[in-house]
Amino acid sequence: MRGPNARAPDGWFAFRSVCPATWPATLATLIHLTPREHRNSATLVAIGDIHRCWREVDSVYLERTQPDLAMFVGDLGDEDVEMVTRIANLSVNKAVILGNHDAWQSFAKKEVTDKLNDSLDVLGEDHIAYTVREVPSAGVSVVGARPFSWGGQSLRSPEVYDYIYGVHTMRQSAAAIVEAARNAQHRDIVILAHNGPTGLGKETNDIYGKDFGKPGGDWGDYDLELALQRIDGFGLNVRAVIAGHMHHRLLHPRGAERKRFIKRGDTMFINTAVVPRVERDKDGNELSYFVRTNWREGECLSVEEVWVDTHGGEYSSTPVTCESIDDVGPAIDQVDEQ
Repeated sequence: MRGPNARAPDGWFAFRSVCPATWPATLATLIHLTPREHRNSATLVAIGDIHRCWREVDSVYLERTQPDLAMFVGDLGDEDVEMVTRIANLSVNKAVILGNHDAWQSFAKKEVTDKLNDSLDVLGEDHIAYTVREVPSAGVSVVGARPFSWGGQSLRSPEVYDYIYGVHTMRQSAAAIVEAARNAQHRDIVILAHNGPTGLGKETNDIYGKDFGKPGGDWGDYDLELALQRIDGFGLNVRAVIAGHMHHRLLHPRGAERKRFIKRGDTMFINTAVVPRVERDKDGNELSYFVRTNWREGECLSVEEVWVDTHGGEYSSTPVTCESIDDVGPAIDQVDEQ
């Protein structure tokens, strides 16, 4: 992973985690902001797993720069309605997919809790599970995948999905994603998910490789991979899948980092889960992590890792090149009605 020391290629700054981070900005920090420059391209900014690591200056950064769409991949907190409300109240175009932590108690109880209901009510149409958000300035449609994903082959709690979405199997979930894509206004598609698809590798350091419990194995979502295959059959172009869930630092081997930017065919897969997303540089200054993508007429022009400073300005932005991989061939035919 490139860090906020991107200006110093010889080595990393020493990071210290500072989360949970909810420190307010002062008016003094705001006067350093500069207006967003006019661009011919559209900007989609992705925010990885928050886990309550959200500073007031992060809100200021988004509201000041006004990306064409701010995309949140979930895990805002543990069924944390207050944190969900903070994101919902942002004065910016946004799309959200809630993660497994956002439905933690619901999955444990196998029923939808009041907190999860409240979170969904607060987000309203900005929670785009199984729906589509049009971004005409970028020439793309953003399709929401299955929310609350834990990864792996199981839905974990089909009762929750059935109650909210009428979905209780992987194949039904895949069909719902495909239906949303078929309703899109653009042929070029960006999929927003909490976890990425299966089929991208089984090593612990692969983008969605399993690094916990018994390490090794593909921990991607089977329904999402099945949906990708079906969407391709309808002549639509999935340009990017933007997700999180699988944290950048591995548990096995501890301290190593996973691949987070890859490309299979014409599709980019971006894992935004730098956790914690608020860290410190060697001088003790807090920095927040974002991924910025620039688009024109359905084509992604660039991907950048961006670190935002305590003034809500950009500390660094580093271009990313996606590593091309072969299709490792997920066993889609082995996905049962689960």
